[in-house]
Amino acid sequence: MNLIRRILSIKKYKFMLLQLIKRDFKVRYRGSILGVLWSVLNPLLNMIVLSIVFGQVFKAVDNYKMYLLSGLLIFNFFSEGTNLGLTSVVSNFGLLTKVYFPKVVLPLSKVFSSSINFFMSMIAFFIISVFMGIEMWWGYIFIIYLVITLILFTSGISFILATLQVFMRDIQHLYSVLIVIWMYGTPIIYPIDVIPENYLFIYKVNPLYIFITFLREITLYNSIPQLSNFVLCALWGLGVFVLGAIVFVRSQNKFIYYT
Repeated sequence: MNLIRRILSIKKYKFMLLQLIKRDFKVRYRGSILGVLWSVLNPLLNMIVLSIVFGQVFKAVDNYKMYLLSGLLIFNFFSEGTNLGLTSVVSNFGLLTKVYFPKVVLPLSKVFSSSINFFMSMIAFFIISVFMGIEMWWGYIFIIYLVITLILFTSGISFILATLQVFMRDIQHLYSVLIVIWMYGTPIIYPIDVIPENYLFIYKVNPLYIFITFLREITLYNSIPQLSNFVLCALWGLGVFVLGAIVFVRSQNKFIYYT
């Protein structure tokens, strides 16, 4: 109950949360000629480069460019949100010593600011998919469910990383290695069919694979994901969010000693 009260107390500080999101968004594109267009260009350019390199290797994958782009959209949001969330507390130690506010606002603001880029990238994805011959249908409404659970999952991981970073500054360097391993350990560039059967279980419990597969089922294959996929998205999203919130809230009173 105490945890729930602390999280709900964010409502009183939603103005502060919005200001932090606006600050992050402005800082990100300050001095940039193309500005917010980079949120669309980054995944698109990555898709073009990777499809040129791997397109001939994975010819069996239908519409490989969109297969690749769908995976990059999910992974790039998760990577950006967690990397920003990781340093959210450490980079705002000055703010912590001056005024009281729910500290969960800091990692949440980073995830939400990354969500803006994600939403714009998703719009670009939908537009490109039309030109690539992918038919939009009513099942796209389930993408809202995917986005909510993905944001919860990303927020939960950000809570944990932000907490660890306060006490162990090496976490930032370790995570930069882990996120690369995570990317290549997720069927983004390659289809899961190339994985030996003995290792399939490891790949299928990967939460990013579950989120990416959910998006691909709806957009690339025009089908509603299985009920188990809905359940797994909810379990990973809510479960990691609650776990991360518990870790963060129970540790936040000690943050001031590590400034």
